[in-house]
Amino acid sequence: MDIKTGFRAVLTVGAVLTGTALLSVGYSQYAFVEDTSRKERLDHVANQGMRLIQLTQEVLLYGEPRAISQWQSQYVEMGRLISDQAYIADPDLGEINGALLIRYSDLSPLLEKLTSARQDSRQSADVIDVLASQLFQDATQLQASLRDLKDVADESHERAYKASKQRQIAIFSLFGTLFLMYGLAVMMLFRGVILKPLGDLERTIHAIRDGKQARAPNQREDEIGVICQTFNQLLDEHDHSQREIRAMAERFRNIFEQAAVGMSIVSTTGDWLEVNECLCAILGYPREELLSTNYRRYSAPEFLETDIKRVKAILAGERQHDAWETCYIRKDGQAIWARITTALTRDSDDRPLYFVTVTEDITQRMADEARIGEINRQLEEQARDLRRINADLESFAWVASHDLREPLRMISSYIGLINKRLGPEIEEDMRTYIGYAIGGAKRMDSLILSLLDYSRIGQDAGLHGSVSLNDVLQECQLNLKMAIQEAHATVVLPDRLPFVTGARGDLVRLFQNLIGNAIKFHHPDRPPVVTLTCEEKKDEWLLCLSDNGIGIESQYYDKVFRIFQRLVSKDEYEGTGIGLAICKKIVEHMGGRIWLDSTPGEGTSFYLALAK
Repeated sequence: MDIKTGFRAVLTVGAVLTGTALLSVGYSQYAFVEDTSRKERLDHVANQGMRLIQLTQEVLLYGEPRAISQWQSQYVEMGRLISDQAYIADPDLGEINGALLIRYSDLSPLLEKLTSARQDSRQSADVIDVLASQLFQDATQLQASLRDLKDVADESHERAYKASKQRQIAIFSLFGTLFLMYGLAVMMLFRGVILKPLGDLERTIHAIRDGKQARAPNQREDEIGVICQTFNQLLDEHDHSQREIRAMAERFRNIFEQAAVGMSIVSTTGDWLEVNECLCAILGYPREELLSTNYRRYSAPEFLETDIKRVKAILAGERQHDAWETCYIRKDGQAIWARITTALTRDSDDRPLYFVTVTEDITQRMADEARIGEINRQLEEQARDLRRINADLESFAWVASHDLREPLRMISSYIGLINKRLGPEIEEDMRTYIGYAIGGAKRMDSLILSLLDYSRIGQDAGLHGSVSLNDVLQECQLNLKMAIQEAHATVVLPDRLPFVTGARGDLVRLFQNLIGNAIKFHHPDRPPVVTLTCEEKKDEWLLCLSDNGIGIESQYYDKVFRIFQRLVSKDEYEGTGIGLAICKKIVEHMGGRIWLDSTPGEGTSFYLALAK
């Protein structure tokens, strides 16, 4: 049972005991009042009887009507009192009440006779005297009964007083003993339930204050037991927290001492409070010498003012922490560059305590950055040279292509004129040779144009942007419309294609070459079917362009992407052998990949991986 429930029960017993005592005292008082009211009732009857006797004497002496009227009223009142049920049922009256009733009853007839005799002039004085004497005797006897009644009332009052005293003594004795026992029980309960456990808990607290290992006794299941259990849990948590604090302090000490950068704790006035070995190595001073000085001693003069301004800004609360680069002077006089990162620690009242500072030696980094800057400058010069060379090569390719094509056009034109002038006179063999010459010139011109296209790929980098493949494929189909119709080809495209980053012209050339090759190299026994699919990967779009053409042997997978490489005779299929090389260059220029998979006689699939 818990303490609250126990003390509720104790208080309930005390309340019941107190209520019983109060009821007993009240009952005793009630009984005494009842006995006292009995005496008052009897005294009232006696007093009224004595009043009746006095009026009887006045009637005997004077016989006035007024006295007779008062006597009659008093007689009625006396009759009402002695006929009261409480009076009649009083067991102590007994014979007194009977005699009183008889003597009371005799008074009224005698008074009537006396009154009548006095009013009757025929009556003799002797008769009146006899009646008066008889009335006087009855009144005297009634007075004696009233004295007896008075004595009974006095005896009743005395008995009631004694009985009340005895009851009060008994009540006070009984309840005094009960309250004493109750108080002792409450005191023993309070001592055993509260004082003793609190004393044990207090001794445990004093032992802990003295640095001893102690625990609160926890053998109870009441509130104090819960307090002891909670206290022990707090002790366990405190011990655990102390162990964690010690472990954290040890870890901090290890980190502080073994850090690869200089670490220090600096007072708000700039004095070193704690430094690690790395900082000592950076500045070239022993630990004891650093701890006896101020950081201003090691700052380069031209940087000291800036360092002080930053520290003052942190102290003023303008920022919580700061980081900057400064210059220190080592013990050997060498200047070193350092990156300072510092934060201000404050107490619970927001008063500044100290700075925790990390010092990183960046002298080598600064030298490396200087070297990198020089290298970047050289690279920029080389890039400018390369851009100039590329521009020269582009001009050369453009001029060379035009200069090469002009002799070819002249050769082709003059051979045509010879063929036209001689006409029928040319022998068959010579006509064949002329055809070979004209065809070679045309193929040479086509090769030059293809080479020019190949060299121009990537020159429109400024036109790169987000391009819709739906628009690209629609333009390709429009450009290949005649070829598709002549070959009765079917091109199957997805409903929706993604956007990719690139040059629209290059993308059109890419897919136009791939779809054009699929139509050109179709199987002679079936119409070409070209299918494009698109799959989203993590960082790229994977497109697959499949056909049902003649296919490619696996040993030629790499060869087909080389410039001027043909796998079939030019008599069977036209072309310069540069189309797939252009496709590869376009895809790689966009940062993508291109490869193929093929089954000879069944078809080929070209895969394009384009960045999102």
